Amino acid sequence: MSQKQQVRAAFRRGTFTRDKYRCVVCGKAGKDRQGGDGHVKFHGDGAELVPLDAHHIEPRENMPFGGYVPENGVTLCDDDCHMKAEDYLKTGTGDEEYSPAKLYERIKSSREKAIKAAEATAHHS
Repeated sequence: MSQKQQVRAAFRRGTFTRDKYRCVVCGKAGKDRQGGDGHVKFHGDGAELVPLDAHHIEPRENMPFGGYVPENGVTLCDDDCHMKAEDYLKTGTGDEEYSPAKLYERIKSSREKAIKAAEATAHHS
């Protein structure tokens, strides 16, 4: 696995684990849409689990070193909530629950905390 893949995998794992493999907006239990079994510890391996994605609250291109830190990540169900958050980022309008400020609030983080974490991670690489 390349270093870039390792960074991305650690971002996903850290985000999902912190959020206990649940969408932070709608609360649905799920599993990583890209595979893996990290969800089993939280929910077993039931078929009712929805696919989850680790969403970058602040876009990667606006963050130091891509913002691949849990402080900039939030677990969202892939089909519904993730699309609403992406739409909010693209348009700046929509349901405020999907705004970066609200998503940071849900995970007790902020853009500033995410930048500091990204810079600290990069210095340890």
